Amino acid sequence: MTVAGGDSSLLRRLNAAAVLRVLYEARSLTLTELVQSTTVTRATVENALTGLVEQGWVEEVAPPADGRRQVGRPAKSYRFRVEAGCVLGLDIGMHKVLAMVTDLGGQVLATRQTAVSPSLPPADRIAAARTLGHRTLRGAGLRAADVQAVGVGSTGIVDATGRVRLSSLLPDWTGTDLPGAFTEPFGAEVVAANDTKIAALGEHWNGAATGARDVLYIHAGRHISAGALIDGRLHTGRNGASAEIGNLPAARWRSAPEHPLRWLDEGRDEGREDVEDLFAAVRANDPSALKTLEHYADDLVQGIAAMVLAMDPELVVIGGGVSLAGDLLLDPLRERLDALCLFPVDVVASRLGDQSVATGAVRLALDAVEKRLFEVSARG
Repeated sequence: MTVAGGDSSLLRRLNAAAVLRVLYEARSLTLTELVQSTTVTRATVENALTGLVEQGWVEEVAPPADGRRQVGRPAKSYRFRVEAGCVLGLDIGMHKVLAMVTDLGGQVLATRQTAVSPSLPPADRIAAARTLGHRTLRGAGLRAADVQAVGVGSTGIVDATGRVRLSSLLPDWTGTDLPGAFTEPFGAEVVAANDTKIAALGEHWNGAATGARDVLYIHAGRHISAGALIDGRLHTGRNGASAEIGNLPAARWRSAPEHPLRWLDEGRDEGREDVEDLFAAVRANDPSALKTLEHYADDLVQGIAAMVLAMDPELVVIGGGVSLAGDLLLDPLRERLDALCLFPVDVVASRLGDQSVATGAVRLALDAVEKRLFEVSARG
């Protein structure tokens, strides 16, 4: 569907886009409210609504059936049809693929996840993501034909065209054309970016960073990486390589994960299996666990402090598996950041957990849909 695609007049297309944008943001308004919000004539709004209803983007809302009698004709109300399509968000990482489907209002309809091996060839990783995307759509009662846009968050440096420029974690993944891999299977526009960077977008939209404009997101897990929002917008850089401070040895992000891994390895005979065991030991005041977390915080804070000094953000969000430690990790991080930085900065844990990347991918896809709906060219 397109906005007023059959109209030859630029003015009529602009009016239709204006009406649709107001309804999209408000979800439901009376005809009078639409006229007031768009500042055009009632007849113009009615003409625009006629076309938008025919195209399936808008529908008239019946008056409430609450038994109350109204004097005179009931006010006409209209709503944007969030069910007119859907978007698909894909998180494609080393160890998992996660898919999320939402309606056009961002309401989550279904999520699915599958484990993948780091040794999986690129073609098989793409096939796994395609299959999971279709399964997730079916789980929501939808088909590929319903998809308006696909957002992809991928490990590696992803440029503005959606191509993976460099992937140190999955070397064979370098060069993967993400839009080329997913446009045909889902018949929709595909937008892609680095996974950690769009995790920041997800937290800003529906997570721990709502309301903040300048945000630094840190993924602290098997590997450490960062993403940044500046003035509420995702900052990727010329090559898609912004916030890759972990590439500097002085940042000590390469050595940080070795501390919990070494602790787990040393305690293998005691039944230690994952990082939660480390956190449990810290809560129990185990001296070796406390020392391990201190060493981890010492290393992690170096790169964070450098980025905080460069960005001066309002908020630092810690995501990834290590963020599950909560204040066990956040308190020592805050203390160390206060000592290294010029001004205090809030440090909080992710609210989205392992769904932060897929949520950011959905936001990317919704942004693409909004751009297509509301930007009207003079050429029509």
